[in-house]
Amino acid sequence: MAFQLLMICSLLGLGSAWNQPSTCYVRQSSCSGDSEVKEDTRRIRETLESSLTSISASLEQLVKQKCEAVNTNPPTEPAATTDSPTEPAATTDPPTEPAVTTDPPTEPAATTDPPTEPAVTTDPPTEPAANTEIPPPIGTFDDPASSCSDISSQGRPSGEYWIATDRTSSPAQVYCDMNRTSCSCNTTGGWMRVANLDMTNPYQNCPAGFGQVNRDQPPLRTCGRGERGCTSTTYSTYGVEYSKVCGRIIAYQSGTPDAFHPYFRDRARSIDDGYVDGVSLTHGQSPRQHIWTFANAVDETRSTYYVCPCTRPDLPYTGIVPPFIGQDYFCETGSREAVSFIFYRDDPVWDGQGCGSNSTCCEFNNPPWFCKQLPLPTTDDIELRLCFDHNFSNENTPIELVEIYVR
Repeated sequence: MAFQLLMICSLLGLGSAWNQPSTCYVRQSSCSGDSEVKEDTRRIRETLESSLTSISASLEQLVKQKCEAVNTNPPTEPAATTDSPTEPAATTDPPTEPAVTTDPPTEPAATTDPPTEPAVTTDPPTEPAANTEIPPPIGTFDDPASSCSDISSQGRPSGEYWIATDRTSSPAQVYCDMNRTSCSCNTTGGWMRVANLDMTNPYQNCPAGFGQVNRDQPPLRTCGRGERGCTSTTYSTYGVEYSKVCGRIIAYQSGTPDAFHPYFRDRARSIDDGYVDGVSLTHGQSPRQHIWTFANAVDETRSTYYVCPCTRPDLPYTGIVPPFIGQDYFCETGSREAVSFIFYRDDPVWDGQGCGSNSTCCEFNNPPWFCKQLPLPTTDDIELRLCFDHNFSNENTPIELVEIYVR
């Protein structure tokens, strides 16, 4: 700015006359002491001083404007500083490094796997939960079960329990066998006992319709038939559905029973008739459905239709096994010699023991226990009939034990 002011002064021809105006113009004058010349010189000086004053004021105004302009220009420098935001923009690249640091979050994500271990630790609660889901024991009078199989599914032991079905007006107490290994039905637990006659127990009596047959030395109590034909008793299943029947019957031969001779003599006989000398076990009515047959033969000395098909396998059997029973039967005799009208107490029948050397009856169907898989499930009661085609004095097979289970 000072250089610009000097240039203005030079253009005006002032030089250093700023400080010594009079001297400048006096020296340029060639006049000496003339009043007219002095007057002109004074006017010129006054004019110059006035011009200088005006110029000075203008310069001051110009300098002031320049200073104000300079003061107002600093925003342009911040505008230059806005370039530094581009550096922050460059600093946005480091955020890409934090973006790299986001990979560790993937490790925390990996650390979320341990929560799966706590989730595993939640499995023990599932065991208590499983315990809480186990229903309370059933089979009581207040909470009867529907079958022994249901009680067996709870892991309960053998014993007496209460059951109730649509056929029972009130709970019935039954014995449930959870370890019945003697039956060959490939099933152990959940059997309901429907028949339990044991005449060795002095407190038990024969079923209605059966006559008690006693023998002395030693005492022997059995249940024999009435008159000619069949004597029957029924064992309730309480409406429990079953498809398997398992059991045994032990009896004694008296006189001359002759196995399947009744059917051989009258082949028009059906399962509803007396087709055997012995026991017929059935369920249902009209017609009865066969479960098992227990035939009592006369002796082991012959091969006629009076004996069992298994008595003499070395000789042809001349009798006929009723086709409606198939192979579901036991057949045995208590007499090793020629028959007589006596009570054979030394060799019970259908126990799988005491057969003669030529007989296979103690092996056929593996007595004493039978097991029958029924074609269809049923809720029928089970009927036991003791049948003969001759009178009481001629033949009888009094029963000592009956044990029947269903499942």
